[in-house]
Amino acid sequence: MAHKPEDWPREFAQHINDGDVDAAAALYVSDATVVSAAGETLAGRNPIRRMLSGLVADKARMEARVVKVVATASGDEAMLYTDWAATMNDASGKPVERRVKAIEVVREQADGSWRLVLGDPNGRG
Repeated sequence: MAHKPEDWPREFAQHINDGDVDAAAALYVSDATVVSAAGETLAGRNPIRRMLSGLVADKARMEARVVKVVATASGDEAMLYTDWAATMNDASGKPVERRVKAIEVVREQADGSWRLVLGDPNGRG
């Protein structure tokens, strides 16, 4: 469980690398909104779960490096600037590498964990 905002990307990558879609989906609030790699806006856990299932099906191997954290004054929300590197299989089964510079907003939950509220993998170009 992510105990600090900057733990969220590492936790997410671990679940995807392990092929655990349910654990990865649990890292999102129920009404989370994310932008897919194709630029489509996905709202809610079901569309997000389908996207995550695609990452697992493509045998994604992900690594994350948080380069900046900006927290709210209350400390219960934070914006992460994360550099992601992923290797996955394309439609023909060949491995391809992808790098993105994401912006992610996470919120602290009552149990002390952090879940994603908003995410854009191409938010920083």
